[in-house]
Amino acid sequence: MSIRRTHRRRRLVVGHPLRNGWRPATARAAAIGLAPALLIGAAVGGVMHVRTAGPEVTQAVAADTPFTFVGFGHGHGRGMGQWGAYGYASQHGWSADRILGHYYGGTTLGALPENTMIAVRLVGQDDAPLDVYSDTGMTVAGRQTGPGEAAHLTPTADGGADVVVTAGCSGEVLWQGRADLPWVDPADMGEARPAAEHLKLCGNSAPYRGSLGVVLDGSAPRTVNRLSMEDYLLSVVPAESLPSWADTGGAEALRAQAIAARSYAAAENRSPLWQTCDSQNCQVYAGSSKEDPRTNEAVNSTRGTVLMKDGKVVASEFSASTGGYSAGGVFPSVEDLGDAVAPNRQWAKTMTAGEIGTAFGIGELQAFEIVGRNNLGADGGRVTHVRIVGADRTVETTGAEARAKLGLRSDWFTVQEGAEAAVPPSTPAPEPGPEVGDEPFETGQGSPIEEKYLELGGHDGALGTPVGPELMLPDERGKFRVFTGGIIVWTPDLGAQVIDSSIMREWLPGTGSAE
Repeated sequence: MSIRRTHRRRRLVVGHPLRNGWRPATARAAAIGLAPALLIGAAVGGVMHVRTAGPEVTQAVAADTPFTFVGFGHGHGRGMGQWGAYGYASQHGWSADRILGHYYGGTTLGALPENTMIAVRLVGQDDAPLDVYSDTGMTVAGRQTGPGEAAHLTPTADGGADVVVTAGCSGEVLWQGRADLPWVDPADMGEARPAAEHLKLCGNSAPYRGSLGVVLDGSAPRTVNRLSMEDYLLSVVPAESLPSWADTGGAEALRAQAIAARSYAAAENRSPLWQTCDSQNCQVYAGSSKEDPRTNEAVNSTRGTVLMKDGKVVASEFSASTGGYSAGGVFPSVEDLGDAVAPNRQWAKTMTAGEIGTAFGIGELQAFEIVGRNNLGADGGRVTHVRIVGADRTVETTGAEARAKLGLRSDWFTVQEGAEAAVPPSTPAPEPGPEVGDEPFETGQGSPIEEKYLELGGHDGALGTPVGPELMLPDERGKFRVFTGGIIVWTPDLGAQVIDSSIMREWLPGTGSAE
């Protein structure tokens, strides 16, 4: 059954100033648009149909008409809500184990092998050679450097590197040669080594535990930090949460965060050359300069502990605020009473009709219809299906993609005409996240879809960010993945191709028009 047909009578349309001067007395939240056959109703509940005689003529919304999106939560809402974890710990006295059991239903606690290592791609160093030094010296190409001496590595096609050692980052050349392995090791490879032994990048003096290396991804240099999982988490946990929670009764939330972050990292396998990355696309990791004693305690007291299901470590996604209900997916959706402490759990954003039309590439906006929700929480819960009608074309997509294109804090929203909304003003409170797990590639082995995406510029290219995992086409003819700027489809015959969403509707049943 077509989604369009199923929800057609639930379509809710908000009026707007017409070019002929008509203006509605009130606005309704749920959908926006204009037509002589006007449907007006509340976001949840009954709909009043108002019809006029004569043929239907749809007019565009004036480009400067303001509309306000009002919603709940921050991030994708899957798995643990970080503010909720803090609320349960500080207000309800929950332990880390209980917090994790609540958000990650069906999992159990397990342990990683001792001395598990991880390789992290430093995205900000992409396409550049490696220039590194240490205050206490380091080892490169089997040679020990002196304190403050710098090593400059350029990767070679055979898996090694050309090496130049200088006095300081820009001083005279002391030695040059080749390294069979393109890595620089600190004076001592052990865990929890003092700051003076950490390797530092020449450009910004950012310090890193473990080793630094530079490898070729095709022909492009990539800097990789290889270190112990526990040392890695000393930087990730304070970057993904708020260490100050420990001062206000939230230490157990930080322990839960450490376990969730360790599990997510251990489940990652993005490339044969590295396991994860240092950006929000993976987990935020900024080297050893961001470590904090309070989150160090959370990491150390949960050493090696991970979430398991069916004998495997699970990718334990999390986001800043669920808004009161987690989104479901891999983990069951649950009510999140702890999220009541989130300082900005309800939010509002105003955009013009012109901005909305531009975001979806539909020409002048005619209607924005919220067609489906997950029925969990206020206003019917998270948006699952929207239809955006424009003068040039109609786009049907998910609430997650609508959120990404419009820059909303979550996919749990309503929309109303005007620039005012009954929402508490936002506060300047610091926030974690906002999310981890929004766009991992499922294969982790460089799938054809991933390779095409990276070829086109990845996150910074025209396709934008992924809004879901790789999925199978009907009859298992191939796979596809949706991005904010388009769709990549792969089949054995065609390879990986970028296509328009309108073409995709011809491949997938139940997504065609009922018009």
